[in-house]
Amino acid sequence: MADKRNNHMDADDISRGGGASRRSFLRNAAGAALAHTLRRHGPGQMPAGPRRPNILWISLEDITPMMGCYGDKYARTPVFDNLAAEGIRYTRAHAVSPVCSPSRSSVITGMYPSSLGTMHHRSRARRPKFLKMLPDLLREAGYYTTNNAKQDYNMAGAAWHESSRKAHWRNRPDKEQPFFAVFNLGECHSSITKIPEDKIVKARLSRLKPEDFHDPKKAPIPPYHPDVPEFRLAWARYYDAVTQVDYRAGEIIDQLKEDGLWEDTIVFVWADHGVGMPRGKHNAWEQGTHVPLIVRFPKKYRHLAPATPGSAVDGLVTLMDLGPSALAMAGLETPAWMHGRPLLCKGKGGIEYRDYVIGMRDRLDTRFEMVRSVRDKRHRYQRNFYAHLPFKPHEDYEFDAPVLRKWVELARQGKLTGAQEMLAMRFKPIEELYDSQKDPRMVKNLADDPKYADVLKRMRGQLRDWMLKTRDLGILEETELLQRAKKAASPWDLGQSLENYERILETANLQLQGKVAIPRLLARVRDPDSAVRFWAVLGLVTSRSGDAEVVSGLKSALQDEAVSVRITAAEGLFNLGRYEEGLPVLIAALNHPIRHAQVRAAGVLDCQPPEASQRLRAAIEPLQQAVRRYRVDMQFGLNYPFKRALRAVTGEANYYRWGPGASGSPKQ
Repeated sequence: MADKRNNHMDADDISRGGGASRRSFLRNAAGAALAHTLRRHGPGQMPAGPRRPNILWISLEDITPMMGCYGDKYARTPVFDNLAAEGIRYTRAHAVSPVCSPSRSSVITGMYPSSLGTMHHRSRARRPKFLKMLPDLLREAGYYTTNNAKQDYNMAGAAWHESSRKAHWRNRPDKEQPFFAVFNLGECHSSITKIPEDKIVKARLSRLKPEDFHDPKKAPIPPYHPDVPEFRLAWARYYDAVTQVDYRAGEIIDQLKEDGLWEDTIVFVWADHGVGMPRGKHNAWEQGTHVPLIVRFPKKYRHLAPATPGSAVDGLVTLMDLGPSALAMAGLETPAWMHGRPLLCKGKGGIEYRDYVIGMRDRLDTRFEMVRSVRDKRHRYQRNFYAHLPFKPHEDYEFDAPVLRKWVELARQGKLTGAQEMLAMRFKPIEELYDSQKDPRMVKNLADDPKYADVLKRMRGQLRDWMLKTRDLGILEETELLQRAKKAASPWDLGQSLENYERILETANLQLQGKVAIPRLLARVRDPDSAVRFWAVLGLVTSRSGDAEVVSGLKSALQDEAVSVRITAAEGLFNLGRYEEGLPVLIAALNHPIRHAQVRAAGVLDCQPPEASQRLRAAIEPLQQAVRRYRVDMQFGLNYPFKRALRAVTGEANYYRWGPGASGSPKQ
């Protein structure tokens, strides 16, 4: 087998060294890789030899492989199906994140968002000095780079020739110049589920003919969804939207043919993450990360193809591999800093696909989270670091969709049962494990099954090793990350400088031991490092123990100097019904100078049971002040966290779904 990275050093190997040597290596490697490219080609010059291919990406939003070529009989996607017949279809392609901006960050940088600090939705991380994004690398190598139009990278620094709704390869001054063009088709975005029936055709489905529309009565309803009219209609309209982008992709392909470029252009079709239906987008399960990926090579460039036309490749790949593959097709080496690999392009030797792929879910809009997943060819492991939080907390914008309103109604009535109930759970399991061979939908959690103990141990170890090697910044609560990153050149640099990273991660993983870890957690509540203290307190919270020593530990943590620790301790006391003890900390946090701490405090207040509202009334005035101060910040989406918390505390609204008999309520 050929080396996985075509003879350049693996970034995981780099990470095994000490912090200073690792940082200096990457900076030097970045410069060396670019210098090597320019020595061969010169800035903006073409290489000698055959003309390099044009590269076209057709990026879709929010879909799993909902295409006929993937065996979906309900789908109507003739363009994608024909492209797959002439190209290569990847059956095990995954996004790194089930949320658009972290996923797109991984695509444009070729790096894990958790290493760069871009794992939180709409974060604004600083770019490490060594990092050049994909359009920069191709532009410097002589390509005309154009993006139409979505970026959403959580980081500035992508130097496109043009990036707008009018961007097109046709705008390049030199028609002989090779191009890298991206078209982002958004009609299948999850917001399709929010559009009223009297407006949806004009807004999203304008290309469809009468015979193209999908019959809701025939919609395939997965076992984790209730079979009710609202879900049938949502699924039918979603498939309609996929047909719409199939038409639009066909129009782009027709333009290539009109320009005489069809046989000069390698065409990719991919989606940024899974389907925007409950259990899909926003969740690090299979339905949130599994995506379609098709690559079509013209005849003159089939020597670059890793398989013959019409092939289905079942090797594990990620969207993070798109960039290195595009570079390889352009004759460029993968920079040493990239975690992505050129797995979609045939190198000098064979291709060794990934043994497993990593997925991640962190803060989305106003809801804080940390989930990591490991997917190999058969099994999926998921680690829920914030197991004290529900899978699906209320969010203003998302829950305005009819399908979500119906889901909440059914959850409150206790009508989500079996596979449907897990998404509705008040508390998450700390670990999940699924066997896709025996359970293709991956809805039966086997983490506690002794028959799978060895698999669980192996995949748990794979995640730990990966986090250590790549310096996953999720181990720093976001407010903590923002505070510490102020003193570093970038979040990436901060991650490399954490000398006690292993101890922080070890403390986070004490959750896995259950209540037997409580003595060690209590000892670490007094650790000198605030990140260790955060995970020690969170471990106590996750234990859901009301023992006196645990309560005492949580109460002492209310005085911690780190706001991340204080809020977590208050949250734990709230979960035990000890509102008066935790409330002053949350009220104080509403005035913290970092907005993320304010939003997190509001998120604790808004998800309490209605009978607690009288005991929380001291928060009304501070919340009113926060409402007056707040202006919509796209880091937190089109949501109103302080208004939501105020409505909950005053009793005007109830976002708590877990009353007696409700689906997902904690078992007594």
